[in-house]
Amino acid sequence: MAAPASYFNVIDQFSSKSVLVIGDFIMDVYVKGRSNRLSPEAPVPVVDVASKVVVPGGAANTACNLKKLGARVTFCSVTGTDESAGEGIRIMKDCGIDTRIFQHPDRATLIKTRVMVDGHVLIRFDEGSDVDLNEALEHTLLETLQQEYHQYDAIVISDYNKGIVTNRVLEKLCELQKISQKFIAVDSKRLPFFCELAPDLVKPNYGEVVRLLNLPHAFTERCSTIQAAGEQVKKATNAKITAVTLDDEGSVIFFADCFVYRALAPPVTSPHVSGAGDTYISAFMLGYLCSEQIPVAAEVATAAASIAISKNETSSCTSQELRCHFYQQQKFIRSLTSLEEICGLYHAQGKRIVFTNGCFDILHSGHVSYLNQARALGDILIVGINKDESIRRLKGPTRPLNLLEDRLQVVAGLSAVTHVVAFGEQHDDTPINLIKVVKPTYFVKGGDYTRAKLPEAGTVDEVGGEIIFIPYVSDHSTSRIIEHIQKTHTADQAAIV
Repeated sequence: MAAPASYFNVIDQFSSKSVLVIGDFIMDVYVKGRSNRLSPEAPVPVVDVASKVVVPGGAANTACNLKKLGARVTFCSVTGTDESAGEGIRIMKDCGIDTRIFQHPDRATLIKTRVMVDGHVLIRFDEGSDVDLNEALEHTLLETLQQEYHQYDAIVISDYNKGIVTNRVLEKLCELQKISQKFIAVDSKRLPFFCELAPDLVKPNYGEVVRLLNLPHAFTERCSTIQAAGEQVKKATNAKITAVTLDDEGSVIFFADCFVYRALAPPVTSPHVSGAGDTYISAFMLGYLCSEQIPVAAEVATAAASIAISKNETSSCTSQELRCHFYQQQKFIRSLTSLEEICGLYHAQGKRIVFTNGCFDILHSGHVSYLNQARALGDILIVGINKDESIRRLKGPTRPLNLLEDRLQVVAGLSAVTHVVAFGEQHDDTPINLIKVVKPTYFVKGGDYTRAKLPEAGTVDEVGGEIIFIPYVSDHSTSRIIEHIQKTHTADQAAIV
């Protein structure tokens, strides 16, 4: 796996990419309620509706995912002239997506309505036109592709076989690709249809590959079954890269017909998988475009999908959430901007952040006990550590005994510590700026302090935190250890003389 810094560099480049998404415009509707009785008309549950949520689905969700990850996105599709189309187009524009959406009264916008009770789908209703475009609409779409194809770094075809990507549309894409070659990603249940296009990336899931290759549907050893099918996958898709997603088992990646990487999926409690494939292919494509490394792209895509399925309804992952995911994999936070992003995510997740600070020059059992008690107060423990120059200003020119990088590494090695961050500037040796960014639930100090001795106390109050003093461990301090070493050294020298 690449170093965490590599992921940040890749994610930061997403904003440099422009993507054209072509495919079926679908609106996902979630009707949520409670059910505690059966209908008198029939043995079916009665749902008392509490809320209704409307979000983009299908190719529209892919476009939203790409935009939220940071890319510049244009979405090209066809809808009806109904109210659902208008609402969907407004959502897309509010998201910052440039649209080439052609409306026609002969088509009805595709809508998938899920009725949900206690987080479970009770029933789904599908409506809308799923026949091929008429000749006039098809001609309009072809002209748009002809005019705009050359403007983008990549093309994503999100095909649900609902009439948008017709034979003539595919022929036009093949023609344009020969003139102006672009990175092409295809997400479709009919991948053989796109063989002539020779996509750079396709993303079938396990069930789609089983059906595509007529394999036995296994519930165990799915990964090894797919890994052994590389040659068949290549023949069926004619793709440069094939990423086969395996739900909670991660994904298997082929380059041509060769298995090259396996990405493991992090566990997600109560996943909502609708739209996860849209997130995965969006993040994989951007990750590969910005790194040209399949392992990096696969890990970025896996992380993005795990974030999306942890949310309700058809969802997505933002570039900030993706960066925060990788921040969580490393303990040392190097900038206030990064610290602000990750703390924002923790707060959004409802986690209690504990913050403390100190020099931690010589780590001893008193420090370990103190930090363990601090962590027990909340979910996240962030430790601010004074820079070398700050310690010299506070404790004199002979300190610190251990330089900053060593102190960071030692404190970060403790299981109780979630993150460490350095602080202390010429004009300010207090952790006030860190507290403003972290906004801790609890600010913890040792029992040898009082509120009057803390210049940062007012800032803790301002951000809504609480100051907690942990009892001081007697006879345990860095100064006492140094003093003991010095006395021992003096006594040894005297004995030698």
